[in-house]
Amino acid sequence: MAVFHERGLLLDPNAYDKILKRCILLNNLTEGKRIHNHLIKTGLLHSIFLGNRLVEMYAKLGNLADARNVFDKMPMRNVFSWNTMIAGYFKCDSIDHARDLFEKMPERDGVSWNQMISGYDRNGRPEEAQNHYWHMLAEGLIDMYAKSGFIEVARQVFDRMLERNVVSWNAMITGYGLNGYGDDALKLFYQMREMGVNPDGVTVISVLSACAKNGMVEDAQNVFDKVPQRNVCSWNAMIAGYTQNRHCGKALKLFSQMRQACVKSDEVTFASVLTACASLAVLNQGKQLHGLVIHSGYEGSVFVGSALVDTYSKCGSTEDAKQVFEKMPERNVVSWNALIAGYAHNGLGKVAVQLFEEMLRAETMPNHITYVSVLSACSHVGLVDQGRQYFNSMNHDHRIVPNAEHYTCMIDLLGRAGKLNEAENLMNSAPFQPNASMWGALLGACRIHGNLEVGKRAAECLFELEPESSGPYVLLSNIYAAAGRWVDVANIRNLMRERGVKKEPGCSWVEVKNVVHDFVVDDWSHPQAELIYAKLESLIEQMKHIGYVPDISFALHDVEEDHKIQSLSYHSEKLAIVFGLLNIPNGTPIRIIKNLRVCGDCHTAAKFISKIVEREIIIRDANRFHHFKNGLCSCGDYW
Repeated sequence: MAVFHERGLLLDPNAYDKILKRCILLNNLTEGKRIHNHLIKTGLLHSIFLGNRLVEMYAKLGNLADARNVFDKMPMRNVFSWNTMIAGYFKCDSIDHARDLFEKMPERDGVSWNQMISGYDRNGRPEEAQNHYWHMLAEGLIDMYAKSGFIEVARQVFDRMLERNVVSWNAMITGYGLNGYGDDALKLFYQMREMGVNPDGVTVISVLSACAKNGMVEDAQNVFDKVPQRNVCSWNAMIAGYTQNRHCGKALKLFSQMRQACVKSDEVTFASVLTACASLAVLNQGKQLHGLVIHSGYEGSVFVGSALVDTYSKCGSTEDAKQVFEKMPERNVVSWNALIAGYAHNGLGKVAVQLFEEMLRAETMPNHITYVSVLSACSHVGLVDQGRQYFNSMNHDHRIVPNAEHYTCMIDLLGRAGKLNEAENLMNSAPFQPNASMWGALLGACRIHGNLEVGKRAAECLFELEPESSGPYVLLSNIYAAAGRWVDVANIRNLMRERGVKKEPGCSWVEVKNVVHDFVVDDWSHPQAELIYAKLESLIEQMKHIGYVPDISFALHDVEEDHKIQSLSYHSEKLAIVFGLLNIPNGTPIRIIKNLRVCGDCHTAAKFISKIVEREIIIRDANRFHHFKNGLCSCGDYW
């Protein structure tokens, strides 16, 4: 091992784990400390199971100060971490320290309770042992009933408790959150305070999570604002709440406030904030966060590394994603999934499939998410036979039973390839009722191939499954419009009005100097509107000189041809691209986000513009990425 210390070489994390176990067995604290220092230097200490093993080593060898130091510095802990530290305190008769730590535990298992009961009993404190025993039964019942969905029974147990401590209240608040009763969790939190029970850190996290999970973000913010002492966990819960509810801009703003408050970020912080950056596709802010990750010492964390891979992928920068992935000292299935999905959604399906095969050779077991990404990759590039092979091998090779997501990917794969009958037959053969995603994939394929008969059948099913969604109405209307059936188009619009269904307006946005600028069709609201429209008119003339012809099949109104061409000219994608050309320095790709599927004419126009201005243009729409360069698109026009 000394050779590895001197040369700074890295072993597999499992090898370090075996060495630390050996140190415990041989009572060799000196060698254990050397391993600890080596892990700090190599950045591997962020592994949760190596952190746990170090806590165990120091505790079992009687060095509680170093055990607690490692425990306190762990970026993430699980119940084993807490149990190990508590066991160490009892071993050295530090009963009060054990009790204090037990009361701070965010979650407990049977081992946690048994340690406390047996520890009190061994140290001649039978009354406290018995008290913990009864609390264990009550809180165990609350937790069991809540997790099983019997929240009313859990509340009955809670109400019948003769004595409740903060842990009992926390268990009930958490139970309400798990079962979707955010209002009840919030009411119980305020009732707890009225009865003079002081909330602890776990209470705050429980109520924030319960509110956020149930869409009550403003209520969560109100609770958060009233917390006198916020630790990193409460900040994390609030940031995650905003991210989960798609208030990603607010999540980034709150992270900035957290830094101003001098609260040190941990792995969970970075993962949540990186997810927000990925959702907004703000590459520059993502890169700034990457710098903070390195500065904070979390570059070796598999948790943060996977989030970085996902962020770069969703910002359209697969090269950066691959670099992060290759530098990760430890990879798991989440890391592989992030990279495979990234290449799939960026139109590099064949690379994604190669990565999947590489993952299998690395003996990393795929999960159901892996197969969703691989089947999606096959769909984006038309690998029908390979997709069929992977779909059939899921259960046979890895005991993964295909679910609705996998069927949706296969229906999309077959439908895009024009095999609509096979796609519908596969859907009907599924061992469950087809859901909206499956019918939506079939309807989308009918839009591509103009199949009105199957499209109408799919749309009618979607009208029943998702009566408030505008998507099926719009797609069916598009099929009618492409066939020139304008009376049917009008009937669909009337039907939408009658049912109160509103079409989601198309919107595109682009980030410039950390500021996001958004555009809608025929948008004159931007301060640079006159410059944008003048530049766009000039580009359209240049495009026409080299062969661009507006595709009026994407103008979905029964008007004169000139009006159709004009309506296509000012789509939000084109306005966002031109704004990017005016404001983003040469040599830097222009990255556009579109909330809906990019229209065919804008797709064609982006190819021409990329050739004229000699700039890379990247558009992320609702389904995938399109990388335009030198007049070509990464999708190969198969989308």
